[in-house]
Amino acid sequence: MSKDISELVVPIDCHYITNERACAFLLVEGDRASFVDNNTVFAVPYLLEALEQRGLKRENVDYIVVTHVHLDHAGGTAELIKHCPNAKVIAHPKASRHLTNPSRLIEGARAVYGEPLFTQLYGEIQPVPEERIYSVSDNEMIIWGERKLIFMHVLGHATHHICIYDSKVNGVFTGDSFGIGISDKNNYENLFIIASTAPADFDPFEAEKTINRILDLSPDYVFLPHYGIHKSPEKIADKLLRALDSMRILIDTALAKAIPDDKLMDWLCPRVEESLVEQIKWCGYKDVEGAMKWLGDDPRINAMGLMMTIQRMRKK
Repeated sequence: MSKDISELVVPIDCHYITNERACAFLLVEGDRASFVDNNTVFAVPYLLEALEQRGLKRENVDYIVVTHVHLDHAGGTAELIKHCPNAKVIAHPKASRHLTNPSRLIEGARAVYGEPLFTQLYGEIQPVPEERIYSVSDNEMIIWGERKLIFMHVLGHATHHICIYDSKVNGVFTGDSFGIGISDKNNYENLFIIASTAPADFDPFEAEKTINRILDLSPDYVFLPHYGIHKSPEKIADKLLRALDSMRILIDTALAKAIPDDKLMDWLCPRVEESLVEQIKWCGYKDVEGAMKWLGDDPRINAMGLMMTIQRMRKK
């Protein structure tokens, strides 16, 4: 690969909550373009600006790929397709149903964030016309220019999640299935990584399977919406698997102690925050306070995901 990776896969800062907290990826293939994830309606101008800066026409956008329909990844889809008239939205079959009817997504996100924060973060979520969506099957391949794009159905973070292998860069667009963290923008070395245990479908066992499935592809890069380009995925995976072990211990302990549902969040929140601090320290990252500030509300949201996992296990 003669070009620098960032010329073929362009991270676009969506300015979600803060700078460099969430990105979409612009894939450049000659005079053609595609997006992987699109964040919110408020991010769409940044995506269109990235096209313009590279002399790419909006009508030459072929695909808008959605890794999963959590609104910080897919909330801008309906708005973006208005500006990209020839683009096809690619998604997991379960995600496609939510894109055409986002009411349950909106209800779930409002429950997590509350008002007025939900509206501040996500604005108005419009449905995507069914005819603009293509649902990919597991291991389906699409040839796009010189690229083979292979779509994988993966579990652990969401039941409607896909990852995408890109043959041209030997990299995987992981959505939230390969953790959350930042890298050095000069050499793409991971600085820190944590496991995402956000609601509502977190499953530590399936999350581990997904990490190993990604590693089986021997990628040189993983592309994280939170955040950026990361090389040496096998090194990152070691830390993620250790982090998942910590989450399993919290789940098992809560089950063993039979902590009642109405006490779970109070019990989980400080323990999850403590675990995230440890995960950051495992990476050798010195500015732990800065990393936790960057994570924002994630400790609470991750605790909520563990709570829902525990409640689901009890029902079984």
